[in-house]
Amino acid sequence: MTTNEYMSADELGVQNHICLLPYGKGFENAVKDWTTDDLKPYQSYVVNGEAVDTMFKGLIFTPITGRGHHFITPMYAHLGDEAQKKDWKIAIKRLFQFDYNFGAAAQNTKDGQTTDIWVTLPYPIFSQTNFGVVNGEDINFKEEDNRFLVVKWWIDKFINCWNMAKKLHNKLTFRGFVWPRASIDSSDEELVKKVTDYIRTQDVLSLWLQQYGSTGCVNWKEFGFDAACTHPNFFGTSWPDFTWIANTTVFARHYHTGFQISFGKGLLFKENHLLDYLNYGVYNEYMNDSLLVFEFPNQTMKEIIENHPVEYNYLYSFIKKNYVPVYPTAAFPS
Repeated sequence: MTTNEYMSADELGVQNHICLLPYGKGFENAVKDWTTDDLKPYQSYVVNGEAVDTMFKGLIFTPITGRGHHFITPMYAHLGDEAQKKDWKIAIKRLFQFDYNFGAAAQNTKDGQTTDIWVTLPYPIFSQTNFGVVNGEDINFKEEDNRFLVVKWWIDKFINCWNMAKKLHNKLTFRGFVWPRASIDSSDEELVKKVTDYIRTQDVLSLWLQQYGSTGCVNWKEFGFDAACTHPNFFGTSWPDFTWIANTTVFARHYHTGFQISFGKGLLFKENHLLDYLNYGVYNEYMNDSLLVFEFPNQTMKEIIENHPVEYNYLYSFIKKNYVPVYPTAAFPS
């Protein structure tokens, strides 16, 4: 598919401004489970501790681990122990705890409003040969059929838990599943097609958070996804430079994807890199026209309010579509 427009939230039938929320153990600064206090400045614009308006209307819960250092996400899979069946089950159990994660998001959603919920799938990494028994079968992820069987089992288990959690349904709307890798190479192509086909039978959506230039990114529709959002790979302190934001907007319009915005902390992230994203959002029009997914690597919104209150206000104005470009930045020196 080619076009000259970003994918919009309206055409997908979802609420815009979706925020990625990793959960689980694994790192010192990781959030194991999100509380109402943790989620408050994501779901609401907070001034002097008080919620005065809405912020992010959608949340993507992304499992990092099950048990400590049993990594579910493929990005960190080789840093600890291989995740097994019990870890994939823990990832679901955590989401449905009464006062955490889904429960906390529901409590923070005001009467008469709803919050969209998305969940990132665990990834069946090839090296796992001792996952456990599923549907009477010893699972070995070197077997392609086993990989799909387990992802399908996890989707079924999640959907069953969601359907039983009826108290959440008046505040939360489950929108669908997110594929866990930013690239899709030949070893995953058939699995992805089977997974997206199966997700469609559940009457929910499939979303891919891809990277600009990643393997398979131009073929997102052929893989069966309902939507994709493209990340420019711009962090500020290393190549690629800010021109990749502009390049990504050309790609996103041509291939009809949404857009990702990143505001992180750490060695990779340059001061004011958020402003480059926001300024381009005005000039290249994704502030108004695009489905948008936001991520905040290595920091929480509570930390952003404490350490970067001005940037928090910029994020709010951007979400409300009244952000005015700020100078100077690397891309906009004057």
